Amino acid sequence: MDGLKSAIPELAWPSVMTDHSGLMALLRQYDVSQWWTAEQLMEAQFLQLSKLAEHALRTVPFYGRRLRDVGYVSGMNMTPEIWSRLPILTRDDVRDAEEKLRATSYPKTFGETSWANSGGSTGIPVRVLKTGMDGVMWQAAHLRELEWNGIDFSLEIANLRGAASLMKALSQNPGAIEDSGGLILPDWGHPATLLRKTGRMGLLEPTLPLATQAEYLIKRRPGYLIMRPSGLRLILVYFREMGLTLDSLRSVWTMSESVDESLREVCREIFGCPVKSSYSCNETGYIALQCPSGLNYHAVSESVLVEVIDKQGNPSKPGEIGRVLVTPLHNYAMPLLRYQVGDEAEVGPPCSCGRGLPSLTRIVGRLQDYVTLRSGEKKRVHTGHYRISAIRAVREFQLVQTSLETIELRLVVSRALNEEENKVLEEVMKKSFGGYLKWTIVFVESLPRTSAGKLMQFRSEV
Repeated sequence: MDGLKSAIPELAWPSVMTDHSGLMALLRQYDVSQWWTAEQLMEAQFLQLSKLAEHALRTVPFYGRRLRDVGYVSGMNMTPEIWSRLPILTRDDVRDAEEKLRATSYPKTFGETSWANSGGSTGIPVRVLKTGMDGVMWQAAHLRELEWNGIDFSLEIANLRGAASLMKALSQNPGAIEDSGGLILPDWGHPATLLRKTGRMGLLEPTLPLATQAEYLIKRRPGYLIMRPSGLRLILVYFREMGLTLDSLRSVWTMSESVDESLREVCREIFGCPVKSSYSCNETGYIALQCPSGLNYHAVSESVLVEVIDKQGNPSKPGEIGRVLVTPLHNYAMPLLRYQVGDEAEVGPPCSCGRGLPSLTRIVGRLQDYVTLRSGEKKRVHTGHYRISAIRAVREFQLVQTSLETIELRLVVSRALNEEENKVLEEVMKKSFGGYLKWTIVFVESLPRTSAGKLMQFRSEV
């Protein structure tokens, strides 16, 4: 059987998809367009950008002058040359010009509008108005991610994302079953259940004691686990220290925070499965997905235009790190043209998998991940992830710039470090900051999270 979910319960096979045939058709287009050449993808993107720019020119007060100043007039096709001259849209712009960024009208076929809020991990919280069409594009990208990862939809998922997920699940599933301190839902929820019959989903609050989390996972034996990288690192350390195993997992899916190779290695060692990560933000939706054949990320070109630019505003070349700009191609309620999401990424070469979708080797970090010196100079924070994470007693760590002259490495550890381990930390700090900052190593009981539950690897108190 194909596992598809028929929209008509009385017709089990072949499955009839009357309710969601549009989403199925979109996915079939995605199956084809991922193999287009880079040139074909860009041509299609600029065809859509022309329509989006025309809409913004007519209905969005914020863009009228911006578009005309770079030479764009009504009725013309958007070109890469004109596009590259369009000023970057910052988070400050989105926050301060919110009303002027909203379209006075949009196609009613795009559905109802709703607000998407950013957690503000950059220090600048924003909200963006979206339509139902943005939701459809998100669903298609998520289903592509599942297909790329070769997911077995019949298996159970354990979801350790936080209280918001639990509250939402309770409101949508009044019949949810309580189990081992968590909830058991009958299926994975949207968008998977729009098209597929799925296994159950277990929900657990990730702030519960690690012993409770481990007991829950061992009892439920899920096929897949969803959680933030910082929480994953903690549970992996706990399993290793207690000599526990969990051989049911096929893969772990992460979100919100960056994933480094050390975490992937520990996950393979302890859980015997890979980490699958994606790149997204609330304002724009999915940005890039991990390639099914490797560790690089492919831009979701069907729904967003992703640019990586250097300090001069020129496109970064493969191997270079630059600022990430994202333009959702279908947000007609509040267009975000060349929106600077606040991250930096390394551009990758054409992928060996053969897909024409643009490639990112890695998501490097936030634009704010720079220390500030008394001279005003800024230097990128290099934390020596691999060497710090290789110390088994280190559960979590965070760098905090406490003044223009000082920085601290704050560590949560499971035991006192030995002389060799302390020597490693000192070498990492000396290599990273010894030439321009005084550094200290501080041991703490816990590290703070953002309001969205993220652990920021670097914070500045300057």
